[in-house]
Amino acid sequence: MHDSVLERVTLRRSLGAKYLTTPAPSKEDYAEALTWAIAAPDHCHLSPARFVVIEERQKFADFFEAGALADGADQEGAQRARSKALKAPAMVAVVAKIDEHNERVPTHEQWMTVGAATSNFLAALELKGFAGKIVSGSSTHYRDAVDALCKKGEVIACWIMLGTAKPDAPGAEVRSIYDELLTYFS
Repeated sequence: MHDSVLERVTLRRSLGAKYLTTPAPSKEDYAEALTWAIAAPDHCHLSPARFVVIEERQKFADFFEAGALADGADQEGAQRARSKALKAPAMVAVVAKIDEHNERVPTHEQWMTVGAATSNFLAALELKGFAGKIVSGSSTHYRDAVDALCKKGEVIACWIMLGTAKPDAPGAEVRSIYDELLTYFS
């Protein structure tokens, strides 16, 4: 067990579905993760991100398959898309509503809030012993998925694939680019 939350967060890594197994987060786990998500910086309290736990996974597999076919995929590609909705033990959609006409909070700042809320949501679940990965791509635009999840003016920002890390999951990578990412102006 690690000594601090900070140490745990610095050791996090993205784990794809092939490295995930059950158990998945519970409703209580998701509720606690949401408290972390809404603590993200949010100028004017716009709450541009919301989280949708996908319980009807087979329905979303159908949506992914149909979306891939509509995008021109062959049957094999459509089956690959279908499988993406089913591989991980759990799947959460991050839905964003960006107000392009807000004079006080520019769109880039609203997107930063979506990202921060998503990161906090995932970090909270990882601190509870789960693992996951944020994915996006063409599936965030599949018509049936968008129609099922999004209200007027909303988009699917990404999916969070979740579960528990398998014993053979890779560990955290040590990144050695610190000098490039933090500089001081003086």
